[in-house]
Amino acid sequence: MLPPVDPAVLQRNPNFEVLYKDLCARKLNPSGSTRETKKQRVHDEIRRTLTTARTTHLTSQILISTLSSLSSTSLSSTSLPDDLYPAIDIAAAQLQGRVRAGDRAILSHDVQVFLSNMDIISAAVSTQLSLTAHHLCVIAAPGTGLSTAELSGTAAALQHDASVALPADVQAAHLQLTHSFSLLLAAHSALLTAAIQALEQTQQGALARHTRSSAELLHARSVVLGLQAKIHSYSHAPPAEFVAALKQFRRAQGSGERALKDREALANRELELYERAGDKGMRDLAARKMWLVDEVQRVEAEIGKLEAERR
Repeated sequence: MLPPVDPAVLQRNPNFEVLYKDLCARKLNPSGSTRETKKQRVHDEIRRTLTTARTTHLTSQILISTLSSLSSTSLSSTSLPDDLYPAIDIAAAQLQGRVRAGDRAILSHDVQVFLSNMDIISAAVSTQLSLTAHHLCVIAAPGTGLSTAELSGTAAALQHDASVALPADVQAAHLQLTHSFSLLLAAHSALLTAAIQALEQTQQGALARHTRSSAELLHARSVVLGLQAKIHSYSHAPPAEFVAALKQFRRAQGSGERALKDREALANRELELYERAGDKGMRDLAARKMWLVDEVQRVEAEIGKLEAERR
């Protein structure tokens, strides 16, 4: 098959267009093979001879098959005499080559009967062929009422569609599919090119350099602002209110720190006293605590009674 050519290419190259049309018209076949006129003529003659031989052979086979089927019980519509069926079977067997040469002399009488009644048998064969043709019309065009006279044209049209039109359609569809596939590959190549360019610009191109420059600029600005803040703090004295507030905060922090240290010293002193007292001192403290708790409860109970009596 010839590869598709973009019409724009043919328009830009007139000489190539002439060469391409000459190749398609005289030098190459539609399949892409080299066209040889002499050999093709010989092949066409052989093809016509083969078609004639096949037609003759198939005609003989159809006649013999129809003749063999005349003796079937399903074909009683032929109205043949019963004494003709054996002769028809013998003649059909002899035509099919199923009778040996040595047996033909014995069966010559039956063959003579077959030949003498050829007109009746021919009419029966014609009837059977007409019935077969009617069935073929129904199969070829069901529901359209195709006549036997139109069967030959319909068969030729179907054969042409199957041998010429459909292969040509398949070839054209294959050509269109190939062209579409080439366009798809071109689009895919363009997409990959654009993707590669985008990646280059992102990682190594102007976009990446711009991003790095922006980050470096922001870092430099932050460093400059920090230095400016330090210079400003060193060159400008803080306000008096701010200094007074810092001193007040420092004094408050110092007094609080001293108070915490005093409390820590008292707590450490109490712990030392508890350690010196030992277990006995701790038990005495516990007993005093229990006695004080009982006294507090007793006093609270007496106070409650007195308040109840006053009410």
